[in-house]
Amino acid sequence: MPERLPATPFLLEPVLVERPWGDQRLARLLGKPAPLDRRIGESWETANEARVASGPLAGRTLHELVETFGETILGRRGLAASAPFGDFPLLIKFIDANDVLSVQVHPDDDQALLLGQRGKTEAWHILAAEPDAELIVGLTEPLTPATLRALLAQRKLANHLRRLPVQAGDTVVVPAGTLHAIGAGILLYEIQEQSDITYRFYDWDRVDAAGHPRPLHIEEGLAVLRPERRAQRIQPLALEPWRMILAACRYFLLERWDVRTHQRLSFVPDETFRLASCISGALTIAADEGPPLPLSLGQTALIPASSHRITVEGSGTLLVASIPDLRTDVIAPLRAAGHADPSIVQLGGETEDLATALPVVHP
Repeated sequence: MPERLPATPFLLEPVLVERPWGDQRLARLLGKPAPLDRRIGESWETANEARVASGPLAGRTLHELVETFGETILGRRGLAASAPFGDFPLLIKFIDANDVLSVQVHPDDDQALLLGQRGKTEAWHILAAEPDAELIVGLTEPLTPATLRALLAQRKLANHLRRLPVQAGDTVVVPAGTLHAIGAGILLYEIQEQSDITYRFYDWDRVDAAGHPRPLHIEEGLAVLRPERRAQRIQPLALEPWRMILAACRYFLLERWDVRTHQRLSFVPDETFRLASCISGALTIAADEGPPLPLSLGQTALIPASSHRITVEGSGTLLVASIPDLRTDVIAPLRAAGHADPSIVQLGGETEDLATALPVVHP
């Protein structure tokens, strides 16, 4: 008899990743169990290796759940997004940048498929930022490969990088092909396609304890770079007073839920899973089946596609990610809420996904 998936939310145990630019913000501000003697830069909430930390499936990895339960856990859209790799399609991270990250670029889906992976379009939501914190969001002007090689050789690339000051609450969409970096003094939430292809252009001449620099991938990066592209700050739009859409593209929908007592939500059955990450306060998430799941600051829960109704109680804020149908989940409800089409389109930054979907949607 096939194993049955409980239609109830469950807690995830993330994978902590050491980085040379990391520090202790993940422990100090989000309660992550980061060792004091290590520079933990990233908490991969939904890596394929992340494990279930509650309920009867505790100890199983996300990849094992996808292999066992398929569409039941992912939903129809999630299963389509999982193809052709058969893995969990979205990766959520919390990132602590105590120092500036490398200047880098990611391929798009077609380019990455040649390497057996997805591309990487992503979005960042800033959780905390020092007063002068900034992101690198592209080039100041489109430059040719020859010019970029020369600037790198002369160590002058930094003079041609577009910088964006940020503060807590900002959301930025970073399409594949954009040259970018997270600046020092920032703690953020990242939602991305499940991919780990990074081409490092410039690493600020950093070396490790042995005096060795990290590898650069200049030619690979030039092959996938879109020099005209820029990451853009997004103006969030309200679906309801407590529920905001922060970003939307064909790969993911990111919402912010500010719950002060309780909210009851119903979903279209079996379309998509949801990932709920608590960024303030403490809440419980209950489905029609199973006990309520307590969710504390810094924790992430997976709500299977088979959970059609949930109740969120307590006082806190969740960032909630899913695989959208842009017409039914974003455009139509935002139009009904009174938002104009240009405001809706900007939720996708330079991906142009919402602009493409708009003409076939009727108010």
